[in-house]
Amino acid sequence: MDTFESIPSALDVDPAISALFAPYCGGVNREGWLELALDLLPAGQVSGRRQLHPAGMHPFELRWQPVEAPQEAVACVLTFPATAGLTYHFSLPSHQLVGWLMDLLEAKALRGEDDLPESFWRWLLVGEDPAPTSV
Repeated sequence: MDTFESIPSALDVDPAISALFAPYCGGVNREGWLELALDLLPAGQVSGRRQLHPAGMHPFELRWQPVEAPQEAVACVLTFPATAGLTYHFSLPSHQLVGWLMDLLEAKALRGEDDLPESFWRWLLVGEDPAPTSV
């Protein structure tokens, strides 16, 4: 099942939750991506495909525990269904996860891509700090 297809068109995000995350995630002016990501957050999972260059892709599944606050640590597990045993366990502030979900949803809607942003992969694989957020 494609996780993106299950995202409702009418959002049911509590404005207070949106206001909590907005300063960490680029504000409320990111064209509704914050609300969409917050709507996806309770699902606890997303799947997609990591693009390989020059060609090919790796399907992935990212799962996380429920969170309620932007600075709350969220435990995540990244797996690659086509490669048994390749699993990454990590935790990070939940606002960072929401920011990456926003990027993923925006890329899916605008370019038809269902990959996490490059900043996620650089953070995961080489330890590069994600872009600074405004707080």
